[in-house]
Amino acid sequence: MIYAEATEYLFGLRRFGWRPGLATVERLLTLVGDPQAELPCIHIGGTNGKGSTAAMLDAMCRAAGRRTGLYTSPHLLSFTERIRVDGAPIDEAEIIALTKRLKAIASGQFAPETSQPPDGCLPHPTFFEMTTAMAFLHFRRRAVDLAVIEVGLGGRLDATNVVRPRVAAITNIALEHQEYLGRTPAEIAREKAGIIKAGVPVVIGAQGEALTVIRETAARLGAPLTVVSESYHWVIRESGLARQIFDLRGPRGRHEGLSIPLAGRHQVENAVLALAVAETLVEHGISLDEEAIRRGLAEVKWPGRLQVVQERPRIVLDGAHNPAGAEVLAAFLAERRAEFHRLVLVFGVLKDKDWRAMLAEVGPLADDIILTQPPTARAADPTDLLPVAREFARVTIASDLTEALRLARASAREEDTILVTGSLYTVAAALRILPGRDE
Repeated sequence: MIYAEATEYLFGLRRFGWRPGLATVERLLTLVGDPQAELPCIHIGGTNGKGSTAAMLDAMCRAAGRRTGLYTSPHLLSFTERIRVDGAPIDEAEIIALTKRLKAIASGQFAPETSQPPDGCLPHPTFFEMTTAMAFLHFRRRAVDLAVIEVGLGGRLDATNVVRPRVAAITNIALEHQEYLGRTPAEIAREKAGIIKAGVPVVIGAQGEALTVIRETAARLGAPLTVVSESYHWVIRESGLARQIFDLRGPRGRHEGLSIPLAGRHQVENAVLALAVAETLVEHGISLDEEAIRRGLAEVKWPGRLQVVQERPRIVLDGAHNPAGAEVLAAFLAERRAEFHRLVLVFGVLKDKDWRAMLAEVGPLADDIILTQPPTARAADPTDLLPVAREFARVTIASDLTEALRLARASAREEDTILVTGSLYTVAAALRILPGRDE
């Protein structure tokens, strides 16, 4: 087996879709010795900001000298990005070895390619179940001190919910994946609160009705609860495209002049939540001093989120892929609207997303809109988006990202800004096209 064959097999498992429930992944992990059982970890759920918060925590723990594992999804350019140890993506050779091992187990111990498994036989593992098992095996082999695990979808029935973390965190709650998680914020909050374990501290960024549900779950399970908006207070001193500086006061003291190399006020909120998790870890025996917290935040990298990849004209990539993300993006754009001059919006989205609501957020801020589609079978047809986009600006349709970027550059002057957004698939396609993408 070569690496291309391994990833072809893994991506082929996407045909099983997302399957709620833990029976298959628990059985798969049992067959490989339950690598997650003794894994010290942080478990992070929520709607948006999970990946950024996970990356910040990983950076802080590495700055403290910890050997860390980081499991996130989806990836931008390479499958190997999903599983990292000490910031380095998993080797392709390790992907091959783990795929061969897990494929042999799956073919021998689970149902074959059938929608109705025979009695006593569990369904074949999905793509995410297999990659989750792969991450846990890699972290055990590399003997990580602490793993940061991002929830894939939901929480209660997500494949990652086999861990018992040192600390859990829920970033925020908004309407998403309603066909799986529920139709209201309260219903979705119940699913995401499913990562809360009895007696395990949990740090919460959510507010409103979702927070009420999470409070009830934490109280029922005896899980110590920290609500970031109630326990921490912060002031942003500088907010630029390249860096933000803020002061923070919390229950364990003050932090002056904290710095993050990520744009957008929402990233400061993610940083505060990450710091609250770090301080909770300290209370439970995992040392992270002030210098490690400060240095980790200052050095964190998380591409594809308000990432400036070119100047004159400025090209910004952002993976906002749901209405809540688009709302945050629109707030950022509105704050800096004069600085951006004319804004050319390149928008490609998946057909199962609420793209009408997304366009309603960012469309009014654009001078020109170029509708395109990311390179995936799940992409929305740009012609379907056309009637909605026309309500906000002049619209052009491009068949792919290459044409979209060509048209955007032709339309933009040197002082203008091109924003590529709508999906991480769209951002990834742009990163592959644009020169100088060292990250």
